[in-house]
Order: sequence, then structure tokens, then C-alpha cells
Amino acid sequence: MQHQGPGVTDTTHQLPVFALPEFTLFKGTLVPFHIFEPRYCEMIERCLADRRLLVVTGLKPGWEAHPNEDDAPVFDVGGLGRVVSDRRFPDGRWNIFVHCIERVEIVDTRPQTIRSATHTVVDVQVLLDNADNDASRLQNATHRMSTLGRSLALELGSEGAALSKVLGSTDDPGLLSNRLASLIVRDPDERQELLEQLSPTHRCERLADVFAAELMAVEEPMTAGHWVN
Repeated sequence: MQHQGPGVTDTTHQLPVFALPEFTLFKGTLVPFHIFEPRYCEMIERCLADRRLLVVTGLKPGWEAHPNEDDAPVFDVGGLGRVVSDRRFPDGRWNIFVHCIERVEIVDTRPQTIRSATHTVVDVQVLLDNADNDASRLQNATHRMSTLGRSLALELGSEGAALSKVLGSTDDPGLLSNRLASLIVRDPDERQELLEQLSPTHRCERLADVFAAELMAVEEPMTAGHWVN
């Protein structure tokens, strides 16, 4: 496959990969990273000198069996992030904030040598959400997800402040479901499944179920306490 070299505005070719175990980057989220491995520190330095773009993806289960982590298989679907803030420490470590601007699929992979380290660079294609044709179903799913989410935030009290903030951040079902999935879903396999889900309706329905389960878990100890009293 032949590609032109990356231009100033190119966001799909020759992008460095930041692969992490049990991690998923959702579109529309802002995530902090502390970079300390020398090879990744070099990668970030090169990234910041170029387009400030990188692909964040998860390592597939079984990555521990690979002596060289660069050879470990990664998920094909990840997040395309732009580094919006960076701080370098005297010893070479970095603190960065990455804003995920698109969900992408890796379509081509190759090694690239930076100084003494070899890194993986990829070409990607953007994966947009499908246009859900059943507007009523999407509206109902969004309403149920938001209602249950607000109920959970109230039950959690001060611990629900972050959830309340996300629920009020946007009215767009696709973006809102991405941000909520990033915040509330803990299981890495389920996070990856939600990332790869192209239907906002299905994401909202699944997250509504997650909120319902979380509410039951919060309310059960309280109910037990009332029985004791």
C-alpha cells in the first residue's frame, strides 16, 4: 500500500502508537498520562515536534507472554489523540493531556527508528458512528441512560460529582455515551466492545443497563441496613 508522506494537516498517516494494557481511549475525552519509559519519552518528544498526534490503543489479552512488548498484539480499534498540554521533567519524563478527536481503525503498521529506539507507526482510517434510523429508540435510550445516570450520581453524593459533570457536558448521544463509558465502565473487555460499537443507540442502551446495575449495588446495602434497624 502506497501512501503520501504526512502533511501538516494529515491525521491518518505515520502516527506513533501508544499501546497500554487494559486501556481504552474514547472520542471526546481528555485523559492525562505520565510517560516514563525511555522509548515512549522519545516517542512523545518526536510527537510534539511533529503534529502532536498519536494513536492510543489497548494491548490484547496475553500480551504478558511477549518478552518484547512491541511485538505484543494490539487492538485494531483505538483512539486518535492530540496532545493539548505537556510538561517535561528534568529527568526526561513527561506529563501530557491527550484529547481524543476520533475513533480509528489501524490499517497499516510498520516500525520506525527514533535515535536508538524502534517504535511502531501506523496508518489509520476514521470510524464514525452509524446514523441510527430509529430516532425514537435513540431518544428513549438516551433518556433512560441519562435518567439512571443522574439517579446514580445523587445516590453517590459527593462521589458522583464527576458523573454529574459528564452528564451535563453535552446533549449529543454519541459523544455523551463515549464520555460516560470512559468514566463508568471498568471492565476492559466491555470498554473495548463499547469503543468498537458504531451505534449510539446500542451504546446508550448498554450504559443504561450499567447504571441500573450500579444503582442496585448502591441501594442493596442501604436496604439491608433498614432491615437491621
